[in-house]
Amino acid sequence: MNRKLLFTVFALLLSASAFAQSGTLTGQVTDAETGEPLIGATVYIESLNKGAQSNIDGNYTISGIDAGTYTVSYRYVGYETVSRSVEIGSGTVILDIQLSVDVVGLDELVVSGYAVEQKREVTGSISTVSSDEFENVSLQSTEALLQGRAAGVNITTTSGNPGGAFRVNIRGNGSINAATEPLYIVDGVQISFAQISSSASSTPLNAINPSDIESIEVLKDAASAAIYGAQAAAGVVIITTKNGTAGPTRITASAETGVRSLARNVDYISTEEYVEYLGEGRALNFGETPGSDYSSYENLYRNFLLGTFGADPDSDPNDPQLANTNWQDFIYQEGVTQKYNVSASGGNASTTFLLSGGYEDTDGTAFNSDFTRLNLRTNIDHDLTERMRASVRLNVSRATQNGVCQDGNFINCPTSQAMFEPRFTFPYLANGSYNPNTNFGASNNPAVTKNEVDRENTVTQILSTLRLQYQANEWLSFSGSANVDYRNTQDDQYRSAIASPATGGFITFANRNVENYQGNLVANATRTFDGIHAVTALVGTEFRSDYSESQIVRGDGLPGPFFTVLAATATPTTANGINTQWKQASYFGNVKYTFDEKYIVKAVARYDGNSRFGEETRWGFFPSVSVGWIISEEDFLDIEAIDQLKLRAGYGTTGNSAIGNFASRALYDAAGSYQGFTGLRPAQLANANLGWEEARELNIGLDYELFEGRLFGSIDAYRKDNTDLLFERPLPIDSGYEDITENIGKVRNTGIEFEVNSVNVASAGFRWQSRFNVAFTDNEILELPNGTPIDEDDLFESLQEGKPIGLIQVVRWAGVNPADGRPMWYDADGNITYTPTNAVDAVDYKDGVANVTGGFGNTFSYKGFSVDAFLQFSFGQWAFPQSDYFFTRTPDFLMQLHEDVRDRWRLPGDLTYYPRAVEGGSDFTETANFRTQLSTASIYNASYIRLKNVSLNYNLPDRFTQSLGLNNIRLYASAVNLLTWTAWPWYDPEVAADTEDIFNNVTAASYPTERQVNAGIEIQF
Repeated sequence: MNRKLLFTVFALLLSASAFAQSGTLTGQVTDAETGEPLIGATVYIESLNKGAQSNIDGNYTISGIDAGTYTVSYRYVGYETVSRSVEIGSGTVILDIQLSVDVVGLDELVVSGYAVEQKREVTGSISTVSSDEFENVSLQSTEALLQGRAAGVNITTTSGNPGGAFRVNIRGNGSINAATEPLYIVDGVQISFAQISSSASSTPLNAINPSDIESIEVLKDAASAAIYGAQAAAGVVIITTKNGTAGPTRITASAETGVRSLARNVDYISTEEYVEYLGEGRALNFGETPGSDYSSYENLYRNFLLGTFGADPDSDPNDPQLANTNWQDFIYQEGVTQKYNVSASGGNASTTFLLSGGYEDTDGTAFNSDFTRLNLRTNIDHDLTERMRASVRLNVSRATQNGVCQDGNFINCPTSQAMFEPRFTFPYLANGSYNPNTNFGASNNPAVTKNEVDRENTVTQILSTLRLQYQANEWLSFSGSANVDYRNTQDDQYRSAIASPATGGFITFANRNVENYQGNLVANATRTFDGIHAVTALVGTEFRSDYSESQIVRGDGLPGPFFTVLAATATPTTANGINTQWKQASYFGNVKYTFDEKYIVKAVARYDGNSRFGEETRWGFFPSVSVGWIISEEDFLDIEAIDQLKLRAGYGTTGNSAIGNFASRALYDAAGSYQGFTGLRPAQLANANLGWEEARELNIGLDYELFEGRLFGSIDAYRKDNTDLLFERPLPIDSGYEDITENIGKVRNTGIEFEVNSVNVASAGFRWQSRFNVAFTDNEILELPNGTPIDEDDLFESLQEGKPIGLIQVVRWAGVNPADGRPMWYDADGNITYTPTNAVDAVDYKDGVANVTGGFGNTFSYKGFSVDAFLQFSFGQWAFPQSDYFFTRTPDFLMQLHEDVRDRWRLPGDLTYYPRAVEGGSDFTETANFRTQLSTASIYNASYIRLKNVSLNYNLPDRFTQSLGLNNIRLYASAVNLLTWTAWPWYDPEVAADTEDIFNNVTAASYPTERQVNAGIEIQF
């Protein structure tokens, strides 16, 4: 008994002693400037994997800490991370911490090509867009996130279709026949743009969930991009996804929904106005006095239209009336979007991880257009040993997109039908069947297109990186990575027998594969001598293989509407397939020397060999050199307002290899058959000397940080000359060939860029930050083959020395003759003419170059509330709205008529810009066809200012979320493309025919951009 009692007392004393050896860490986390508490700051003891978050008062508590000395880190989004060494005993330790706002100045880390370096030591021109800027922007693709946010990066949508592609241009058009798209790199994976879907406008970057992106770096000049050599002439975009951070596992879930609508409508006249216009035009053609009674002619046309197109099925059969259908409302309707994201991140000193998944389902405004994406991401970093670290980045996505045909004058495409179908036609008869008497017949009735046609593409994509890093010693490390970009695209198109009566309905299926593999080995060295000499060097080698293939089959004749597979078709009509591949081997290196943290010299070189070029010129050398001077470190610059000031300059060469895989070789095409054997014919001349297109660029820049980080940014001026262009030189017709690819020609782009960021107010819990960027660009063709213009008389695609790419040449508009309402033009001598000739009378008018682009944003925050508004702008671009102008300004084809006809000439003496009413553009006596004769009046200013993004956020009080056992709840609402100010009278001033459009001066029935309004909730567990 005594023994048991003694044992019990001993155990109690032992446990009390053990309990006495643990302690508690508590304190408050506040803003260093305002003293306001920071809610939700993470406090973490890394060696114990223990932590806590500050509450609504900024207070935190971590209990049960064994006695000892620990390093405690304090983190809060938008603030600098602070670490403190703390000794814990048996009691409570109070440690209050003040965090300073991270102004992201010259001490920011940037990804600059196979390495990460401090911005203060960067000697090239790099723009960085962090996730903070687009956290609440509801968009599908990475390109859209960049729009207006990086100086010198001009991004234009090619389609408003959800998931649609963008044209991205960095510092102007430098190439004519080779691609002008930048190189995209996602977590080290160089993305292939081969075998894009033909069913809808799409981009491979749709595989990336914007919620997973940590930052986007744009390497704009040769000094920063030369490390990527032959693929960097058009710039480099580096996308880095989020990593896990050491600390307790944090789970974040969000849900969002919203609606999409057409950003703006085009105003077309009503049916009654249309009848009046036609009657007036006929009366004037028959010599009636202007202003007289045209009612008999109007009745004539009303009866003609009733007899041709039928009466409105909703009108009284005893008093038939023409329909007044709003085809825009029929084709464009509100679309609903919903998004769900969940992520988990955390880890300890040796392993960090981030797991995320997302689902999006978005309906477009045009019928039969939508975008659905499911993606899963795993980012893991693990220390295998004290010296070796492994990193895995894996993204798997599957996106399904239903799209519409666009960018052409197609009578069976919704974007065209919105302007091709006049108001007096209608979709359905009274019994609900399709109206066979629409403008282009039953099969092209928009209702048939809506219900009897499907265009779907499904993209499955894997992006993966496995990277090993070995730290040999304190100054030398080695790394290697294996990267995979795999994409399978399946295009399905179905047209029923109603939509395609000539074939009895058909099904087309295309299967496309891209296998893009890369691998590299890199050695990094960093040494400091005597405390003032710092040298960093990098050498590496890389290999890339890009293989792609496609197969397409089609079958005609379907037995009924329920049979939508190829096996059900009666007649196989198409079976095609291709495969192609290119490879590149590279050696690269850079060395940077810094003296006394003031003077920086950096040299970069890359040696690339590419299978696309001739045997004699397959390898290219791409060097650059740059310098930096941190002036603020000089003793003579003792100005209190200047925190950091750096002058930099660089010159270098990058390359462009984006041409056909066999452009240097003699090719034969399969052509027809003879006695059952396929015939061959010469198709392309060889050019064994075909080599690299080069971009040689000089950049001078200034980085600044003033007033204790309250104002910071950069100024850059550049001149970029693209030489030895990969140019398709036209050949004489009697040669039997259209052209040959040669290295000839030269294009220059010059410009100046400004980026400004400021913290305007930071007081009493209120904070106002601003960001602004603007770029001024000029483009000029310096050299062409033998100095001879290419397509000299072409209105929109003429290439001439001394002129910009995208030159517009049209005759000058002289207005409307006040006496008789006829259109007038000026001839080459400035005299009035009614019959101009383009080849003789056209002048250099405008161009498709957006000379001024940029963005301006403001963020206001007060305690748990924040509001962000961002404006994007583009000035200087002019364009011809082809479909709208050719088909909606005269009634030649009985299509929609634009509201401009309301301002037409009606009586002698009228001063107006629109001629008298006509039945067709050729009705004017001894006058050029008003519909087809283009002039300066046909070219419209595509400049605009757009309220691109607006977002409102509210973090619920901590006392409420903690009562639910949650870390944080954030409510938010956002809008995209909310308002647009422009002189462009049609749907959308953003003009780009496709991602490779270098002229940017013509648009044809594009899918317009959409206005979006969304709301959501984010919960942190």
